[in-house]
Amino acid sequence: MPLSSSAVPRHTPRGGGLTRLLRREARFVLYAASALIAVFSPANYSRPVRQATAQAVCFSAWQALPGYALLSVLAGAVLTHIVAVSAASYGLSHLALEAVVRVYVVELLPLAAALFVAMRSGLDVLGRLSRERARGADFGTPALFRQQVAPGVAANLLAVIVLTLTSGLLVLAVAYLVVYGVTPWGLADYTRLVGQVFDPVTAPVLLLKIFLFGAAVAIAPVAVVLDAPYRAASGSEMRAMARLLFLLVVIEGAALVLLHF
Repeated sequence: MPLSSSAVPRHTPRGGGLTRLLRREARFVLYAASALIAVFSPANYSRPVRQATAQAVCFSAWQALPGYALLSVLAGAVLTHIVAVSAASYGLSHLALEAVVRVYVVELLPLAAALFVAMRSGLDVLGRLSRERARGADFGTPALFRQQVAPGVAANLLAVIVLTLTSGLLVLAVAYLVVYGVTPWGLADYTRLVGQVFDPVTAPVLLLKIFLFGAAVAIAPVAVVLDAPYRAASGSEMRAMARLLFLLVVIEGAALVLLHF
């Protein structure tokens, strides 16, 4: 259920910066939870909501996929070639592919996908909802919340997951071709290496990180708009990006802790 604008006091005391900070963070958590619950509630998907969600997914994920995948593959091919040549010069060619997979596929691609979707689709959702808010739209109304907010949240969440997984698989294939060429003789070693990287700990942590990145990209602009009655109207883009970067850093830090302990 969406959070009504009457659920939080409009004015906070002048004193107590910590109190204001905690209230602001509590509002963000409530807005984020409200948006995610709406996305994962099948009862909310009436025919208009399904149509709006399909259009949002098409824009956020499907239309962006070819270009993003191409850029990821080109960057992966160049990075793999540089690392392979550099490692060979030091007699460490056997570590080149592992370094590419661990650094580029596991760490950089999820972050790049999150920032790409945030800049392309997240700001678009932010601008659209801000214009609706300026016209007097009350997103505390359940029907309006489902129609206007939930599709954008679902689309951005799905876009981060789709772009990350698709580009990651393509980069793994291209990295093999760059190092071994068009030959099946390296498949056994490469499959063993990939299995060692995506072990029973790394694989679920990576999937969880990708999902949380998508959730952060989806809810950051929405929470800024829903909090508009209590914040200045100008600078919403900067607030959304600052909030998103903070969430991405926290998620990445938590993932590193899980991987190393």
